[in-house]
Parts: sequence; C-alpha cells; structure tokens
Amino acid sequence: MNRAAFLRLACAAPLWLRHTAAGWGNDASNSRAKATSWLLDRQSPDGAWRSDTYGSFRDGRALTPVVLRALPGGDAAAKACRWLLENRDTLFDDYPVHLASAVLEGSPRFPELAPLMKTAIARLVSLQCPGSGGWSYSPRPPADESAPMQQANLSATAMAIDGLRAAGLPADDPRLRKAMAFMRTCHNHASGGPAFDDGGFFQLPDDPSRNKAGVAGTDRQGIRRHRSYASATADGLRALLLCGESPISPPAKAAAEWLRRFAGKTPPDLKYYTARSIARTASLLPELDPIVPDLTTDQQADGSWRNPAGEMREDCAIVATALALEAK
Repeated sequence: MNRAAFLRLACAAPLWLRHTAAGWGNDASNSRAKATSWLLDRQSPDGAWRSDTYGSFRDGRALTPVVLRALPGGDAAAKACRWLLENRDTLFDDYPVHLASAVLEGSPRFPELAPLMKTAIARLVSLQCPGSGGWSYSPRPPADESAPMQQANLSATAMAIDGLRAAGLPADDPRLRKAMAFMRTCHNHASGGPAFDDGGFFQLPDDPSRNKAGVAGTDRQGIRRHRSYASATADGLRALLLCGESPISPPAKAAAEWLRRFAGKTPPDLKYYTARSIARTASLLPELDPIVPDLTTDQQADGSWRNPAGEMREDCAIVATALALEAK
C-alpha cells in the first residue's frame, strides 16, 4: 500500500462525524439529532438498551455496544460504558463477534472502554477459524468448520477485522493475512469464470441458503457460483482495504466499481446494515461517498427507523435506528 492510501485509511474520520456533513444534505443535523434523541429516550435507567421486539435482546448485552457505537458521546454514553464494565464477565458470551467488534470500534471515542479491550481482542482471536482463516457467528472456537454455525462467512469476518483494526492490530498481522485469503474465496473476481466474475462479493462459498442473492449458476470448472450483493460487497471491499489491499489494486477496483453500479442491489431485510456498511467503506474510500444511501425519507416522525422485513432483526427499531445513524 502506498503512503497516500495508508494515510487515507489511518486518518479516516469516524462515521458519525464524516456523514453528518456528507451524503445526507442540509437535513443531516436535524435527522441525526432526532434519531439520537429517540435512542436516548429508550435507554434503561441502568444505562443499557433493551429490545421490545425480541426476548433475546432484552438483557442489555445484545444492543448496548451497538447503540453506543452510534453515539457521539455525552452522559448517556458514559452511563452505557459503566453498564458494559459492570457486566464484563458475561458481555461476550453471546453474539461475541458482533459485540466484541462493536466495543473495539467504539473504544477510540470512549476511553472508558479500555478495560474491556484486552478481553474483546482475545475473544475475537480465539474464534478465528484455523482452517479457512475467517470468522463464523459461533460463540465457541470452531471444532468442525463444516458445521453450519461454524462455517466462516464474510460478514462475521469483516466485523472481526473492523474491531481488530480499530484496536490497533496492524494490517500485516498474520491473522489478518489468513482472513484475507478467506475473503478472496467470497469474491467474484479473477476466478476463471468470466460469466460470473462481476467484481462483487457474496457471503460464503459453501451454503447457498445463506447467500442472500442466491446461486448464479455453475461455471465451466463445475463450481457452483453465487450472485454478488451490496452488503457483502461493501463488507468485502472494506475488509480488504483494512487488511492492506491497495485501493487501486484490481480486486479493490472491481469491488468499488460493482458498488457504484449496483449499490441498491441488496435483500430488503439488510437495508440498514447495508447502508451502514457502505458508509463505513466510504470512510476508507471517499470516491464512494456519492453512493451512501440517503435514508432521510425512511425516517419516522419520532426520529426512528424500522424495517418491515424482519429476518435480520431490523424490525427492532433500536437495531435499525442505530445502524441508520451510523450511515449518516
């Protein structure tokens, strides 16, 4: 990676700051203020956030790091940090990749989280699949990487890389080198199947049911190929860049071009996750700023967002609003 590319990655402003001024027009500040106020009104007295939609999200652990990551600071954020520290012993028992990564991504703005960083890093490192080099959603170190919940996938891998890089792990760390090799297996690029190599990414090579855009066909080598889609492509491109891929390399350029052409090509139940992922990727590659989705037309009068397509839990307004806020 050349010096200019390195500085662009190292000095990228936090998402909540960058996209207050870019991508959302003149209404950004008001929209952000309303969304933040809505989230703060739903903070529990002890400092946590709890879902009214899903019982598994009601103990505070599942949502608090995710909401905190979307906030700019203040008393409510400090209170949330205290709650996380008080619950550190069980914080990463469930959803460990999501939550450890969210804590590490929030830590540069919230120094109060420093006591959690060592545990979060160790949890992520322990969950890397030794065979593929990627991460799965399993809360346990992988024993059988062919088992559905222990198969590495692109979104979990991108999350882990987001967190580890935010915590200061260098791009050339051997663990990230291994992860990069896995990500290339999810990239429709330079595979020898030109009919399928459109430059985008998909979720994982071996499970058609979890590739949201479905199967594209079989290539001339007899390999089943999967359609690219926007959330996977934004995740894959960002993870490549964070692992040291040059923005002008053929794989990065191919993925960026796919996003410029097909940014709206994503399953409806990933709408706000996709918007956040594209914005996060644009913070590393500013040429993508124009394609960051404008979500103001979806925002409810009370300041929240909610996705009627609920398979990925975006029908929980706290989930959708936190993700949308990070896309601003």
